[in-house]
Amino acid sequence: MAVSFGRTWRALAADSSGPRTLGLGLAGLLLAAWFAWFLGGHVRVYEVSSKTSLEAAAAAHPIATRIEGRVLNTHLELGRRVVVGEVLVELDAEAERIALAQSEGRLVSLKVQADQLRPEIGAREAALTALRNVKTLRVAESRANAQEAITQTHFAESQAASRRRLAGRQFVTQELVQEAETKVEAGQASVRARDANTGRLEQEAEVEIADRRAAIFDLQRQLANLEGQVQAAEADDRAIRQRIELHAIRAPMAGRLGRVEALHNGAVVQAGQVLGAVVPDGALHAEAWFGSAAVGRIRSGQAARLLLDAFPWTQYGTVSATVESVGNDPLGGQVRVELALDGASAPAIPLGHGLSGITEIEVERTSPARLVLRAVGRWLTTRRGTPDAGGTTADSGTH
Repeated sequence: MAVSFGRTWRALAADSSGPRTLGLGLAGLLLAAWFAWFLGGHVRVYEVSSKTSLEAAAAAHPIATRIEGRVLNTHLELGRRVVVGEVLVELDAEAERIALAQSEGRLVSLKVQADQLRPEIGAREAALTALRNVKTLRVAESRANAQEAITQTHFAESQAASRRRLAGRQFVTQELVQEAETKVEAGQASVRARDANTGRLEQEAEVEIADRRAAIFDLQRQLANLEGQVQAAEADDRAIRQRIELHAIRAPMAGRLGRVEALHNGAVVQAGQVLGAVVPDGALHAEAWFGSAAVGRIRSGQAARLLLDAFPWTQYGTVSATVESVGNDPLGGQVRVELALDGASAPAIPLGHGLSGITEIEVERTSPARLVLRAVGRWLTTRRGTPDAGGTTADSGTH
């Protein structure tokens, strides 16, 4: 029985040596292939963003109120296309409109008064010019009369002198001499009277012209005061109109309403409250945020792909992109990267402003061995920088 069992065992051992050798050979080949791939193969290394969002080329502009007020009417409808300057929300401005009506009434009254004063001032200035001409003529006439009296007086003086000479030779009587001297005295009195009349006319003209001029100056002062009040009223009018305009919340740019607040008539909004946002038309780009360790590894021109949260990549695919710019100043431990999208790479995805997801950027291709060595180096660096229980730092090296 023992002999039979031994023969059976040797037979089985002889029969199984071929498959075992084949298995060991295949295992060796697989191990060699894996080792060759481990040393010389290439794998792709990606940097993955913490968050990514699609943004319009021009930033979305918020719709905000500048004053507090009660809503009279609202045209905020999500997705509706708007044009720049279109009224989206109307606030109650009844008090301002009443103030505007009062201001406009006062402005009209002031302008009427000013318009009435201008022709009156013009008429008085014309009358003053005419009066000055009349007074000038009267003074000139009085001076001419005085000159005539002077001439007559000189003639009378010459006659009196001649008669005095003739009287000395007994050619004329003393009565004729006295008559001539009387004419001289009368002529001199007439000259004095006419000179006095000329002075009186000049002074009367000056006083009357001064009075007329003072009246005109008073009217001009009233006109200047009215014009100043008109300017102040116009400024008040513009200020009220501006306050009324603040009650009309308009679209800051053309585009679509990407976000709106649910408002109803009668609701009260606060100053600075954001009621929505207008997303401008135009090309989209992606903004991705990566850890600060990606600085230097991500560069312009690198290929990237976007996996959007709303569209699973297993069903819709990914969106191809190219790195356009990379921030070099980390903010909160992250850097901002902008990417240009290739919309044709994922025709099944309706790209739009606000879509979120993650971004994968291929930063290098290297062998698995290098990756392992890199991981070991990082692990050793971490170990060296970790304090042990006694407060010292672990170091695998020797001193």
